[in-house]
Amino acid sequence: MSTEQTAWGDAEGRRRDILSSAERILEEQGYAGLTMRAIAVGAGVSSGTVYQYFSGKEDVFAALMERRLDELRRTLASVDRTLGIAGVLKEVEPQVTEFWRRFGRSAAQWEAKVLSGGRRGKEAANSAQDYRKTLKALAKALEETASASGQELIDDPALPHWVWDSLIGLADDLLLQGARINRVKPAQLVAFATGAIERGIIAR
Repeated sequence: MSTEQTAWGDAEGRRRDILSSAERILEEQGYAGLTMRAIAVGAGVSSGTVYQYFSGKEDVFAALMERRLDELRRTLASVDRTLGIAGVLKEVEPQVTEFWRRFGRSAAQWEAKVLSGGRRGKEAANSAQDYRKTLKALAKALEETASASGQELIDDPALPHWVWDSLIGLADDLLLQGARINRVKPAQLVAFATGAIERGIIAR
C-alpha cells in the first residue's frame, strides 16, 4: 500500500499513485492479479476513485504500457546517432529489457485486449497508437543512424518490427539467463546480438 498521501485535488498525483500500485501488482502477481480492488488498496484509495480515472483493468494495463513506451521513445529520439546501429541498440537494450521484465508475462493479454481488437477503452486505444509510434521512432532512429555512418537500410516496412522482435528476444534471454547457462556473458550476448541485427538490416 502507498505510504505517502497525495494531496487532495492533485489529479495527476492520484493517477501516478494508481499506476504505481498497478505496476507493483502486475510485477508480483501478473495480469490475473491486476484487479481494480487490489489497485485501489495499493494506492490507498477507494475502488470508485480508480474508476474515475480508468474504466477497467485493461485501461490500467494499457496506461502502464504507454508510460514505458513513452520513456523508450524519448531515448530513441535523443540517443547519439554517431554510435552506429549496434551502438544505438545497445543504448536502448536496458529499457527494452526492463519493459519486457515488467510486461512479458502479460504479453498475451496485451495482444488480446489492446492490439487484437479486444475491449477498447480510451487508454487502450491510445496505447495501441503509442506502440505504433514507438516502432516509427525506432525506424527513424535506425534510418538516421545508418545515414550518419554512410550506410543504407534495407527498404522493407517489416524492418522495424523485426528489429523490435529481435530486441524482445534478446531481453527474454537476458532475463531467463539462457546464454549464461552456456557460459556466455550478458555483455557478450548483447554485443553479438546488436551486431547481428545491424548486419541483418544493412543493404548490401
